[in-house]
Amino acid sequence: MTGMSSLRSHILNEIITGSVENSDDYLFIFEQIGLKLEGPYYLMLVVELFWDRVGFGGGAIQSLRDRNLLKYATVNIIEETLADWNAVTFYGQGNQIVTILQYNESDYTQNRAENVSKLNLIGKTLVSNIQGYLHMEVVVGISLLRLGLQTLPESYREAVNAIKWHALYEDHNVFYAEDFSLKEAVVRVNWQEATNQFIECVKTRRKLEDVKELVSRFISDISPIFESDDSTAGIPLSIAYRVYATLLEMKETVGDGYKLLDPIMFFQFPLTGIEIKKRFAEFLLDTAGLIHTSMTDHDMAIIQQSIAYIRGNFRNKGLKIQDVADHVHLSPNYLSYLFKQITDQTVWEFVTKIRMEESRQLLMNTNKKRYEIADEVGYESPEHFSRVFKRYYGESPNTVRG
Repeated sequence: MTGMSSLRSHILNEIITGSVENSDDYLFIFEQIGLKLEGPYYLMLVVELFWDRVGFGGGAIQSLRDRNLLKYATVNIIEETLADWNAVTFYGQGNQIVTILQYNESDYTQNRAENVSKLNLIGKTLVSNIQGYLHMEVVVGISLLRLGLQTLPESYREAVNAIKWHALYEDHNVFYAEDFSLKEAVVRVNWQEATNQFIECVKTRRKLEDVKELVSRFISDISPIFESDDSTAGIPLSIAYRVYATLLEMKETVGDGYKLLDPIMFFQFPLTGIEIKKRFAEFLLDTAGLIHTSMTDHDMAIIQQSIAYIRGNFRNKGLKIQDVADHVHLSPNYLSYLFKQITDQTVWEFVTKIRMEESRQLLMNTNKKRYEIADEVGYESPEHFSRVFKRYYGESPNTVRG
């Protein structure tokens, strides 16, 4: 990339990832790099390149030079394919090429069928052209059409999330975000609330037979989501991730069994409606069984409640072991003993672990100041936070941020 092209890509990536918070600054920034984004409607299109599926033999591209050449060639193909569209294409993060499509008032149409047809054609044409010229597999994610520059970060996230469905449906290469949102809108059950109730019920069932009955009843209650042919399995997968999130919260007590239940790994092949329902039932039985087993022992349940309380309150600067003990109706001494026996760490070691993990994420993924992060994760002063961070990770917060 040339210097100006590199700068343009850097600035656009900062904007679409939400790093530039004030959208009022966008036009000024664009003016500095000679770019016009006048919309007023915008749509995001993300092309993900597969370095391990290139050429006639489907081999992998390892060298950075070859990957950069392929990205350069892909940008040229996209720009040529979209020559008749008001589009801005640039290098995204990693193996992504990002395109912002602009629509003016006369281009914009409320006819959804027409819009979807055009976008589907664009996506398939891009896939065909890139595969035809470069012999490289790609997947295209397309966001909804939105008004205003301030919507670009949301549209980018939407397009990237749409791409993730390829992990389930490898014979699909174009994924349109609105297909999923509309599918959810027409479902005749409130599956979010039903899923939350299901998880809570699993935690309180004493017998495994009750858990199996609960799974069967839950699937029956949400049966409308299986009635139409949903090639994306959008809602079942969303439910699966909600249940899996509970396992992640309980990983200190459920053991390594949760690793086998990552939904993307569990649902790893294209499925028909009947297959989705069958596989979904297997997933729920396995996850519910694991949750139930971890909650059966009373002491284990107490520790899980303590962990949940800590996760919800670790940002509180005044948090004390007494607060956790009061929440689970135990004495601080007995809670400390139980916590150490089951998790192999003290209560305060766990609090520190949660605070450190959160602060590291904030350091690496946000532009927040050290004192802001210290305050956000529960420390009275940035100096104290830095000392604990250095002791925990062996390096200072400034070193991590680079």
